[in-house]
Amino acid sequence: MADCRDTITQLYAYLDQMLDDEFRRDIDRHLGDCPDCQGRVEFEFSLKARIRSRAATEPVPADLEQRLRDCLNVDLDAD
Repeated sequence: MADCRDTITQLYAYLDQMLDDEFRRDIDRHLGDCPDCQGRVEFEFSLKARIRSRAATEPVPADLEQRLRDCLNVDLDAD
């Protein structure tokens, strides 16, 4: 069964639904018993939703986009 450490370590994979079904169920059970981890998951879920919402409506300044491309060393226009 998942514990606090497992839950926090796999938090983003859990939120992105990238865990296998069994491990996800283990974390779900843990969240049902652990208000601290449940609060953390709820906070991170809300934060991701807010960022996603703002990113969809706010234009990205050209200099920020270029800095991100430089950091990632990726050409986002390349197919």
